[in-house]
Amino acid sequence: MTRNRVAVVVHRYGADVGGGAEEEARRVAHLLAPSHDVTVLTTCAHDYRTWADHYPPGEVREDGLRVVRFPVPVPRDPAAFDRMTPAVYAAPQELDLGSRWMDAQGPNAPGLMEHLREQGTGYDAVVFVTYLYATTVGGLPLVAGRALLVPTLHDEPPARLRIFDPVFHAARRIMCNTPEERELVLERFGVDAGRAVVMGFGADPVPPSDPAAFAARRGITRPYALCVGRLDASKGVDRLVEDHRAYRAARPDGADLVLVGRGDLRLSEEPWLHVTGFVDDAEKHEAIAGAAVVVVPSPYESLSIAQLDAWSHARPTLANAVSPVLVGQSRRTAGGLWYDGTGEYVVMLDFLMRNAAAARAIGRQGRAGVRAQHDWGRVAEIWRESVDAVAAEARA
Repeated sequence: MTRNRVAVVVHRYGADVGGGAEEEARRVAHLLAPSHDVTVLTTCAHDYRTWADHYPPGEVREDGLRVVRFPVPVPRDPAAFDRMTPAVYAAPQELDLGSRWMDAQGPNAPGLMEHLREQGTGYDAVVFVTYLYATTVGGLPLVAGRALLVPTLHDEPPARLRIFDPVFHAARRIMCNTPEERELVLERFGVDAGRAVVMGFGADPVPPSDPAAFAARRGITRPYALCVGRLDASKGVDRLVEDHRAYRAARPDGADLVLVGRGDLRLSEEPWLHVTGFVDDAEKHEAIAGAAVVVVPSPYESLSIAQLDAWSHARPTLANAVSPVLVGQSRRTAGGLWYDGTGEYVVMLDFLMRNAAAARAIGRQGRAGVRAQHDWGRVAEIWRESVDAVAAEARA
């Protein structure tokens, strides 16, 4: 039987690239690889703020997959882009303004667009990961009849921009991480419900991890709450630090806060705040295993891998209630609490820190929920069915 050819288009790609959408693109490519001929089409960029070329252009093999990278001739000017953004958000219906904003955001890789224009029909299906960037906005319409979109959509200002409407309406399938994301897709873009699929996300078995190793290595001597991910205001990290400051003011003997991840966010030095920068997977899992609670402060999520990792280690989570996805995941697994504002953060974290038995029970519920609800085999099956259906429609 002939294997369908599938391209996965993503703005940046690599084992050392952080970010949830980028991780999802790698997962999708590897899920499809056993049953499909997969090619990853991406840029040479590593830094999402500038898109400056980092990897060499051309074709390579990475983890058994064919990866083709295209240069970004003009990197993004972050300061100019940031100055332009408020005006765009204030006029979401303005197509011309929105198009200029997208051009300023990038990443603009002409070679990638040319490849899709000239060779796109050589793929039976083309998967675009995340709606937000020029690789999708410019690329998906070129292969609309065979396109699947993984939007990683959440209720954020860019989602209101009219320039994204054609992208969602052109995709043959819209692959959503959670029921909450699917509801937002239907409500915001009014697409046919039959084209929006909840494929979910699996959870990996966690490696054996010494709960004391991370703290010993990093010189952390107190119990700690942990946040894993990009250190960015859009991820709620600046607000988390302020919330934790209020918590320590109320409970001077309370938990420290550990931030694991890269980012440009400038943070003041505090005796209770530990910022590690990027760590490898082994150390990340050690950090989770040793945490009293894993905090997920982002108001904008379509899926939280940090929650899945925490529950796989039987650690309770504390999530920002502004995000319906985080609350939904917490409810479905019964693995975590959520907070709305500083006062609730202080109360909820204090409860988890002072009631160790309850915190352990919540973490164990999370682990049971992940094992029951986040199976990679089922996710792979949904992906195979969706890709093959789109490929059949394209041939017809």
